Amino acid sequence: MAKINLDFKVFNDLDLRKKLNISKMAMDDAGFNIPASSERELSVAENKISQYIQNFFDINIKKTNQSQLEESIQTTASRREADGHDGQISTLKADLKALFFAQKDKISGKYQKYVRSKNQLEFFQKEHNLRSPADLKSTNHKVISILVVSAMFIFEISVNTGFLNGALSGGLLGALSLAGVISFVNIVTSFLVGRFVIPNLSHKKKSKNNISKIILCFYAPLIFYINCSLGVLRSLLQNAQETFNTEELANAAVEAAWPFDNFATNSVESNGLIIIGIVFAVIAILDGYSFDEPYPGYAKFTKDANDTEEDFLSSKKVCYELLYNKQSEGNNQITNFKKEREAANNAWGDSIDSVQAGFSAYNAWVRGLNNAGNGLLNEYRSENQRYRSLPAPSYFNEKFDFGLEKDANKYFFSLRSENITDDEKKEQMKVVTKIIIDEYNSAIQELNIIYSDFIDKYEEFKAELEKSNEY
Repeated sequence: MAKINLDFKVFNDLDLRKKLNISKMAMDDAGFNIPASSERELSVAENKISQYIQNFFDINIKKTNQSQLEESIQTTASRREADGHDGQISTLKADLKALFFAQKDKISGKYQKYVRSKNQLEFFQKEHNLRSPADLKSTNHKVISILVVSAMFIFEISVNTGFLNGALSGGLLGALSLAGVISFVNIVTSFLVGRFVIPNLSHKKKSKNNISKIILCFYAPLIFYINCSLGVLRSLLQNAQETFNTEELANAAVEAAWPFDNFATNSVESNGLIIIGIVFAVIAILDGYSFDEPYPGYAKFTKDANDTEEDFLSSKKVCYELLYNKQSEGNNQITNFKKEREAANNAWGDSIDSVQAGFSAYNAWVRGLNNAGNGLLNEYRSENQRYRSLPAPSYFNEKFDFGLEKDANKYFFSLRSENITDDEKKEQMKVVTKIIIDEYNSAIQELNIIYSDFIDKYEEFKAELEKSNEY
């Protein structure tokens, strides 16, 4: 808070001397022996000087910041002496209570979800005779599995496109299309079989066992057939190109449709292609099978139980953090209010200094106005006496009183009680400072007790949860 002072404008007698032209007024009046020798009242010219002094006082006394200083004293005094910690403690206690019950309800809800998920998992394990925990895979493992499948898929497309290009009527695009279909069936389909079909062979429900067996009855021969056909086709195309036999080149695809009659003509490379294709299919099956917990549904129930448990444990930790943050927030509020009161106490001391200085300045200012006014009157009277033919009035030798209140204690009546000595001011500030600190310490202690009570209640609540379900 900025310090407010009582300011008093300096009177400039030189300006008034020039403005009224006092010497000329004195000479003009002297020519008519004005004022008369017997006169007891001021002349018109002297009244002008007196009126100007009084007007200057009346105008500028209103611009001394008196009302602002009074308001500052009242505000700072009220602020430094106000014990607002009771209201703060009451509000903070209500906030802590609301927070505690809100978190309690939230934790109870999350705990019930966790218990429900845990029970569902245990029921699933018993129903399906699962004794080992689910083999959940990490995200890194799943990424590596996808990369392995993708690498095999791209490799097989590249190899198959390479030797089919030029042998098919569709050119590169035709070779790429056929290679893509073969690779998709060989790699992607095998991965899906490993992921969704093989695990059902051990499923408790016989219907799922039978469906998986039927799918495998179609899938296994299909994979074997596709890879054998592709190997035989490569061998037939290679032989036709080496002998430049266009008829054999044209019939290669037809003969490869039933590859089992042409195994004898296969080259080492063709047999290697068949073996690689089948190995890739097996790898894709194993990759799909080990992508995550293989038993159907087991991973989902386990993840639900793990996620709800993690959510429940996290909510317990969050409750501690929220209660602690609320306590810290309360401590900060109380500390900030203490600092505000201390600042108000210091500002009150500054205002008292302003009153002391202002009262002294006022007395000096009024004396200065009186002296300046009498100086101007004396200048007028001196010039008037020099040029007049009759004796000057007797009051010319008297000092004029402009009627200005000389005592600041009387003029600033509302501030009079604040015009105290430095020792009195320091003593009052010392007493208030002690009160502020004592009330602050008491409030912090009370808030900490309230916080500890809620922590104890929270611990009791957790114990009840654990006891209710042996968590």
